[in-house]
Amino acid sequence: MRAEVFAVEDTSIQVCWDHVPPGTIVIRAGSVTITVDGHGGPGAAILDGLPPASRVEVTATLDGGRPVRAGRPTTLAPPPGRRLSRFATLNDLHIGARSIGPLRPIWNDDPHDPHPMRCARAAVAEAIAWGAEALVVKGDATQAGRPHEFEMVGELLAGSGLPVIMIEGNHETKPGAVDGRAILARYGLELSVARPACLDLPGLRIVGTPTAHWHTDTGWIDERAWRETVELVGDAPTGAGAMVALHHYPQRFRYPTIYPAGIRGPGAAQFLDDLAAAHPATIVVTGHTHRHRWHQHGGMVVAEVGSTKDFPGSWAGYTVHEGGIMQTTRRVMAPDAISWTEGTRQIIGGIWSRWAPGLRTHRCFVYEWPGG
Repeated sequence: MRAEVFAVEDTSIQVCWDHVPPGTIVIRAGSVTITVDGHGGPGAAILDGLPPASRVEVTATLDGGRPVRAGRPTTLAPPPGRRLSRFATLNDLHIGARSIGPLRPIWNDDPHDPHPMRCARAAVAEAIAWGAEALVVKGDATQAGRPHEFEMVGELLAGSGLPVIMIEGNHETKPGAVDGRAILARYGLELSVARPACLDLPGLRIVGTPTAHWHTDTGWIDERAWRETVELVGDAPTGAGAMVALHHYPQRFRYPTIYPAGIRGPGAAQFLDDLAAAHPATIVVTGHTHRHRWHQHGGMVVAEVGSTKDFPGSWAGYTVHEGGIMQTTRRVMAPDAISWTEGTRQIIGGIWSRWAPGLRTHRCFVYEWPGG
C-alpha cells in the first residue's frame, strides 16, 4: 500500500492511496483518526478537525498491518479576518472524449457512463459537499463542442443548483463545433464567448474572461474583453478582492516553454499589469494545461489547475476571507472516478504521473491580499 497527502487546508487534509485489496483502512493524522472501507483499488479520504498552521504525521494502515507513512504536511494558516464565502472551479472536463493520451491512448472503459462524465459528476458533487456556493467552469467543458456534449454539460451544471460562471475553451471552438449558448440557455446557463462574465460573492468579485477563438488553439484576449475585464476588476465592491478566471494561461515569455501554448508573453504580462493597477488584491486562475502550478507576476498570483478527467483528476476549492483567499485542490474521490484517473498515470510513458500533479504547495496555498 502506498499513501500520500494530496491536499491540505487550514483544518483538513486529503489522503489518497493506490490499488489495495478490499479491507479496512485506518488513517491517523496527529490526534485525529478515521476508519474507512477500502473497497479494493485506489481511494481517498478527508480528515477534518486538524489545527491550523500545524505539522502532523499522517499514516495509513490496512487491516491491522504495518502503518504506512503518508507524509508530514503542514496545514495552512487561514487568511486574516472572517471567512466570507466558498466556491469551486473546474476546467477541462472534456465531456464527450472517448480516450486520453497522445501516444498510446487509453480508451473509455464504460460506454454507458463515459469517464469524463463520471469524473465531472464526482467533482461537482464533492465540491458541493465541501461547501461550494458557486461554480466557475474555466473552459473545455466539452471535447468538441457537439450539441449532445453541450446537453450533457447543461444537465450536469444545472443540476448543481448553484450559480455558474462558464467560459469557452479551445475545445468549444474546434472545427465542427456549434455555438453552445442556445443549448445551455435552456438549462438556465450562460456561456461567455466574447465578453467577460461577472459574479459577486461575499468578499470577492469573480470575472470570467474568454480567451478562446474559433478554429484555433491559441489563446488571446480581445481588446474589448481586455478593457471590460480591467474595468470590472477595478469596480469590485469596496473591501472585496477579485479573481480573474481564464482558460489559457498567461505565458511568462514570448514563446511557449511548455505544451500547450497559452497567451503570448508580452501581451499576457501587460494584461496582468493592468489588472494589478486596477485592483492589487487580484488573483488569476486558469486551466488548459491539465497540470498544477503557480507563479507570481509582481505580487499577483497566477495559478493553473488540472483536469477533472485525467490524473490526478482534480478540482479547486476557494475560501474567501476578509484578508485573502485560500486555494485547495482535491482529487475526485468517487470510486468509479478515482479508479479511472489513477489508471491514467501511465500516459506519455508515465511522465504524466510526475508532470501533472505539480507540487502540493502549488495546489494548496494562501494568498493574502496586498496591503492587508
